[in-house]
Amino acid sequence: MDPLTALGLASNIVQFVDFTSKLISTTQKLYVSSSGAKDEHLELEILARNIQDLAEHAKSRLGGVSEPAILSIEDGTLLDLSDQCIEVSNQLLYLLESVKVKGQRRGWDSFHQALRSEWKKEDIKALQQRLDRISNHLNTRSLLNKQDDVTTKIKLLTVQNRRLEASRTREIKDLGDGFDGIFNEIKKEGSRNRAALRQLSLAAEKGLGYASEQALLEFIRFDTIEDRQIAVREAHHETFSWIFRSSASEGCQSDENFADWLASESNIFWISGKPGSGKSTLMKYICEHEDTREILERWAKAKGQQLCIANFFFWNSGRQTLQRSQEGLLRSILYQILRQCPDLIPFATPSLSHGEGSSLQFDETLTTTKLLGAFQGISTHIATAKVKFCFFIDGLDEYEGKPGDIIRLIELLKSTLQVKICVSSRPWNEFEKDFGQDKSKKLYMQDLTRGDIELYVRDILENDVGFQELKQRDSHCLDLIQNVVDAAKGVFLWVFLVVRSLLEGLTNADRIVDLQRRLRLLPTDLNEYFERILFTVDNFYRKQTAQMFRVTLAAYDPLPSLCYWFIDQEDSSLMEKLEVGPLSKEITSDRLKQIQKRLNACGKGLLEAQTISPEYLKVDFLHRTVRDFLLLPEMQQMLDKWAGEGFDANVAICEATVCLVKTTPQDYDHLRPTGPISDLLDTFFYHIEVLEEDTKYPITIEVRLLDELDKALKQYSEAFDSDMFHLTCSALSGRWRYEPYSDGDLSVLDAAVQIGLRRYVLVKLERHSLSTSRQANLLLTALRRNRAPATQMVSLLLQRGFDPNLPFDQEIGHMNPTVWTFFLGKQWENQTPDNFFHVTKDLLMHGADANASLIIGGKVITAAERVKLLLSADEARELEPFLNPRPKAVQKTRGHESRRKRFIKSVFGRRERK
Repeated sequence: MDPLTALGLASNIVQFVDFTSKLISTTQKLYVSSSGAKDEHLELEILARNIQDLAEHAKSRLGGVSEPAILSIEDGTLLDLSDQCIEVSNQLLYLLESVKVKGQRRGWDSFHQALRSEWKKEDIKALQQRLDRISNHLNTRSLLNKQDDVTTKIKLLTVQNRRLEASRTREIKDLGDGFDGIFNEIKKEGSRNRAALRQLSLAAEKGLGYASEQALLEFIRFDTIEDRQIAVREAHHETFSWIFRSSASEGCQSDENFADWLASESNIFWISGKPGSGKSTLMKYICEHEDTREILERWAKAKGQQLCIANFFFWNSGRQTLQRSQEGLLRSILYQILRQCPDLIPFATPSLSHGEGSSLQFDETLTTTKLLGAFQGISTHIATAKVKFCFFIDGLDEYEGKPGDIIRLIELLKSTLQVKICVSSRPWNEFEKDFGQDKSKKLYMQDLTRGDIELYVRDILENDVGFQELKQRDSHCLDLIQNVVDAAKGVFLWVFLVVRSLLEGLTNADRIVDLQRRLRLLPTDLNEYFERILFTVDNFYRKQTAQMFRVTLAAYDPLPSLCYWFIDQEDSSLMEKLEVGPLSKEITSDRLKQIQKRLNACGKGLLEAQTISPEYLKVDFLHRTVRDFLLLPEMQQMLDKWAGEGFDANVAICEATVCLVKTTPQDYDHLRPTGPISDLLDTFFYHIEVLEEDTKYPITIEVRLLDELDKALKQYSEAFDSDMFHLTCSALSGRWRYEPYSDGDLSVLDAAVQIGLRRYVLVKLERHSLSTSRQANLLLTALRRNRAPATQMVSLLLQRGFDPNLPFDQEIGHMNPTVWTFFLGKQWENQTPDNFFHVTKDLLMHGADANASLIIGGKVITAAERVKLLLSADEARELEPFLNPRPKAVQKTRGHESRRKRFIKSVFGRRERK
């Protein structure tokens, strides 16, 4: 149990016992509050409600979707005590309701007298004894014993706050200091200090609130949220400085005044330009420049409001859908808003979660509708929160859908949050129509970057020794710089390529006439330039060139440089022959140097190793325009011809990632859940899924790759005592929110069931018999999937004889559920309504017990009753033949026993009378 949940529950129980004991043993007057409710009634009800909320929160965490866990003896005792307190409170509240205050002089003089009137002496004594037993199990010493756990939890909150860059640093520090002070007070006075106990309960509640905030931020965030911005080239020194000059400034180049827009209330500013003109570089420069924040801070403070800046860089070349979709944009912006303005979290949460209070749980999937609901929730409280928003959104033309869809979304965000937004895109007609009508709120890169291009060309060439020597011999060298600027037509990428070509010429001692001729011969059209570069590749290297380009085009995410080293090896059995064990630093360094030379020789500068991830270099295209060029039909035909028969990029990537998994270093940086190995496994399973869905691939290829990964993970775990299988689960959780249901005996088969690799799973089930425990865990894993193929995997397992009534091998709270009841209790939330109906029908048809019992909301109900609650009336009627539970024998009750006695026994439990 979470330390803060346990502490909050325990402190409330101690308060409850202390308060209730005094209530029944002393002669306290029944004063009436201003609201007409008795003070005792109110305090008793508040304490009972706090205990019940915290107990439900603890049970949901212990038996919930994300954290099935074995209940510790201490936690079990705490929940037992909370249940007893709730029972006692229900009885006393019932009594208080029955006692009517009849004025100051008449009626009951004390609660004690009320007890004596309603109950027998032995019943009151039994109640006090029960409270004493609770007190003996849990006292202030129990609270103090949790101080170390709470301190550790506060440290974890601090670390997580820093990782998420959330704005709760001061609050969490204050909370930790507050806990120290409260514990010191309790050490002095114990349970007598009721104020300290209340403060302890409130502090625990506040800590749980911060933990929930972090959980929401973690839920919204995704791993590649900053990858595109990191990958964009930094602006060359002193370029783009003109962007911050206002219209009144000397040297302002045009009427397109970005600085004026930053300081004004205007809503949308559009940065446009030709492909390769530097739009993304400028957007990165703006987002990261201190002047942007300074101007916006003045704008917000003038209205007495807080500033919140957020940005998103669309990336069509990014293989994760979130990098090029509306969902990715909304999640990124929402994450940045909530981490800067955590007080807005309560208003965003309702559309992203279900449940109430401390039992709140986040939905398994985020849709555009839910995310827009979160923005709508925020919008209703902007005035009170006093926040001004400014968003920067790069690359609208890299959005995966229609331009009109993303334009409407931008307009919706603008109107919902009263935000101002800077967007960038290529000059497509749709964007021109909606964003390009106001000349003062747009700019075209090619019209404004001549000075930057000249600065760049001059800086690069004049710092080259060959050019310096040539300039001393020939005064026409400076003309070359102007010739490049004139021919560039505002396209920075073309300039970059041309300057690189000129530097090659200078390396070969080209004369000025040679350099001028070289410039004249270079195509000014980017596609023609790329084609020219491609056909300069030596015939000897064309096969490797095509294979490298094919792999880069197919890759789920930019691959590490070492992946290309393994792909470049002409050994079809290298994956199987490679031993498990980390490469030495010397070998790793040598291979990185080798592959860099191979990339230069085969890629001719169109492929480059970029520092997208801080862990190591990854290979990607020089620019998006290179990818666009290679996807042209004629280029695809040429790559197929060059690559030769028998080469498949998806298979090559899977083999290379297995090789990298086998040779990874054994250290935390590589093995942490969000580290390089997790990324590799994520990439592997993406490409395995491609093989599964395309029937042109024989199943033998899939089995070979998955079995080799399985063997590698087992060997790695044995050799280095590292839990590689749970890294596999971590990799899967990034895209499918997957967690295994077993702490042991995991294999790649678990992952295959989760992903939906039916062909592979069928082969493994035909070859191996599984224990009932493994069958239960695999069936539960299939039931957790939230995508449509879940029905097919569940059907496959049921047809292979998996029993839905198998007991689940982990204890959840005090229950030992079956696969079927656990699915009905929690996992149905992962399914779409249509999916749930078909899965439920399939389970019932294969023998799921309609009479099985489960606890929902503290009540015991049958599986049939639960299904009927979750299905529509028509669906329930269709399943009626399976939902007729056999009647249970009814136990006779003693009619002569009074209702009062039966009620008291239900509260106090059975006891022997003498």
